[in-house]
Parts: sequence; C-alpha cells; structure tokens
Amino acid sequence: MITAENAVLRIKHIRQSRNGPFCVADLTTDFGEFKVKDAILEQFEEGEYEATVWISEIYLGQYIAYGKAVTEIRARLHDLQVHTEDQRQLAAEPVELDPVDEPAPPRATASAAAAAQEASGSRPASALANLKKKLAGVASASSCAGTAQASAIYDSEMLQAIEQGEPIKLDLTIDRTILREQTADLKARGYRFDSKQQTWFAP
Repeated sequence: MITAENAVLRIKHIRQSRNGPFCVADLTTDFGEFKVKDAILEQFEEGEYEATVWISEIYLGQYIAYGKAVTEIRARLHDLQVHTEDQRQLAAEPVELDPVDEPAPPRATASAAAAAQEASGSRPASALANLKKKLAGVASASSCAGTAQASAIYDSEMLQAIEQGEPIKLDLTIDRTILREQTADLKARGYRFDSKQQTWFAP
C-alpha cells in the first residue's frame, strides 16, 4: 500500500459514453502522475480535490478506441480522504473510453488483495453477489414506477433508509453501472454528496 499525502485529483466528467456519463481523474503526487478510473470517482462532482490517497496498485492500462491505441500509467485507489475541494468545470480533454467497456485490468495477487482488505476492513468482493440476492428478494409489486425503479437498484434496507431521509454511504464494490444509477437517483432526490465523508445527505 502506498500513501500519497497532499495529492491532487483532477476529476473530469465524460459525457459521450453509450453507458451514460462517467468520471476519470488525473492524480498528481510527489512521486509521479497517474490516471485513475476507479468506481470511487463516480460520486464526485467535477473539479480539483486535494487529498490523501492510498494506492493499492500502479499498473499500465491499455486500450484501443476511436482509432487510436492508448497506454497510460494508472493508479488503483484503495481509499482517499479529501482535505479541500474546488468544484468547477474543467477544460475539455481528449475522448476517454468508458472503464465499463474496457477489458478487465490486471489485478493484484489474491494474497495482496486479501491483505489490503484485512487492513482496511472493507467489504469483500462477494458483496455484489450478496446485493443481487437481496435485490431478488425485494418486492416488485408496486403501482409507482419510481418506486419500482428504485427497488431495482437498492436493497430493501437501503431503500428504507433513503425514504426516511437518512445519510447514505454507497457500496463501491457493486457493479459500476448500478453505482452510477444510484448516484443519479440520489441527486434526483435532492441528496448532496459530502466528498470529505463520502456520504450522501438528504436536503
């Protein structure tokens, strides 16, 4: 695990994807600059963030899209703690390929991943499977289309918390397209994302 203090994340919203808008970032540290395309970015607004970041892996990312081959040095973030933020629209950047459409990147060894998970107490990768099981058990009989749609992207416990206006912390281990739908839904409900706590708060 690599810790980078006083790092700067320039988070950019890319809007041309067939899967809907997504986020990427340029990470500047005192030991190098890297591209970040992790799901943890999806909840953030566009802008520049100063933070402490914990990097679990640095690797070469490669893809072919829009008539060009791209190779970039990427950092996979284990976690981050935002210190300051400057939410603003950034200058236009070259076209980016949606991470959902990229081939699966190389992963750290199982032992390294297990050690990182144990150190952080984070939820296991099986959380997605557990979520799908919960979703399968959510009652779908509802006359309200909005409620039916929400039931498709949240488990019953989280949906109840949202309906009661409680603070919401999303599970970043779930499928990235579902995470995007949850983020869009919370915004539509008036929830506000606090980047320092990485938590959504009701209006």
